[in-house]
Amino acid sequence: MIFSRYTKEKLFPLLVNRTVIILFVISLFTTTLYVTGIVRESMDSTQLSLLRLSSVLGIFLITTSICGIVLDFRRFLKTKITQHLFGACGYLALVFFGIVTVLAAMFIITVSGGNL
Repeated sequence: MIFSRYTKEKLFPLLVNRTVIILFVISLFTTTLYVTGIVRESMDSTQLSLLRLSSVLGIFLITTSICGIVLDFRRFLKTKITQHLFGACGYLALVFFGIVTVLAAMFIITVSGGNL
């Protein structure tokens, strides 16, 4: 069996892409758990932990998406392929999602007086 090795140029964008996808899915999952906890009237400490986790995941999502934007824009300048420009726009949408998630979570924590 012949194993192919990724070059450094291909490996880092692949790792950034997969990290962004995993962070986005986990962020959606924690947000869904929070909303479900509101409906089922979970304990306040559990809801507060979910909000804090969601804000931390949002911050990580923002930073890795910015890294992806830089990588895709650099690859676009190098190859002039518009596919990389569309990838950068997708990362930009995820940056906005992360910002909204962090701001909403911090707003809810602040309003509820959640420094327990």
